[in-house]
Amino acid sequence: MDIYKVAPSFCPSLRNATCGKIYSSVVLNVALYVIFAIAVFLAVFGNLLLIVSICHFKQLHSVTNLLIASMALSDFMIGLFTMPIGAIKTVEKCWYSDSMLCLFEIIISAILTSVSEVHLLFLAVDRYCAICFPLLYSIKVTLKVGWIFVIISWVSSIVYCFLLIHFSLVYKNNCTGYCGILYVFITIFIDYVLSFILPFSVMIGLYTKILFVAKLHTNKINFGEQNDLSSKQKADKLSFKRQYKAMKTVGIVILVFLACWTPYYLFHFAASFVVFSRGILYVVQWTALFNSSFNPLIYGFFYPWFRKAFKIFMTCKLFEKDSSLINLYSKC
Repeated sequence: MDIYKVAPSFCPSLRNATCGKIYSSVVLNVALYVIFAIAVFLAVFGNLLLIVSICHFKQLHSVTNLLIASMALSDFMIGLFTMPIGAIKTVEKCWYSDSMLCLFEIIISAILTSVSEVHLLFLAVDRYCAICFPLLYSIKVTLKVGWIFVIISWVSSIVYCFLLIHFSLVYKNNCTGYCGILYVFITIFIDYVLSFILPFSVMIGLYTKILFVAKLHTNKINFGEQNDLSSKQKADKLSFKRQYKAMKTVGIVILVFLACWTPYYLFHFAASFVVFSRGILYVVQWTALFNSSFNPLIYGFFYPWFRKAFKIFMTCKLFEKDSSLINLYSKC
């Protein structure tokens, strides 16, 4: 599709010399700002609490939690930078701020989204090693390896997004009232494959294998419960249950990410052939952004240690002596 046929749907300057303010009802604007404020609060406060909990409590210093904390940092930054600017773009209809701020928001949003995807891939690899190779997991997958995963996630995402934006930008005219980038189809297709189809196909393949192996372990445990278990077997059983719970939580995080971001990727792919309204664009964008607000809720629901850490923060016990040694796994 010709880029100049698509652009008028998004760029007011192609129809008028200036972009006048387009106000919808006050009630609708207030309702939208309230919804966006709640999303920002959950993304910022929830992910910050998750990061501080993992960093502060020594029992939580593991490879899995390191990856979760690093991904929570990207979600925290999305809530801090991307969501507020996105709220202004959505409610005000036209972009009145500096073009550099617009470009900054686009680049940051692309990088942070890519960071989350790569972290999810590494989390799937981590759970695969923990469930399928439990004896080698603690030896091979160390905190040093976890930090390598984190560095690769951030560096590769930054390089990929800068290259994507630099080489694929095709619409560089000053577009009054619109904050966005339009790409040619080949760029959208490449990004669709590299950042959506390929990584999530790998994740689905890994989790299929994980579920098969976990089912075998569960059958062995159920069979062993019919007989007396040694102390070592009981310890292995407890360890497996914790690893399995972590695996289920990571799996839910991946499914929620897919549910939130699939409409966004499908929209941009379909937009190469069909012209959509800007309203549909904002709906799929916010569906994707809400993912950063959902993740802390998932961890809070499935991880008792997260709820206990939250209570510790709320009661100001965080500043007590040796608070980092509090047993978060009691009654978990």
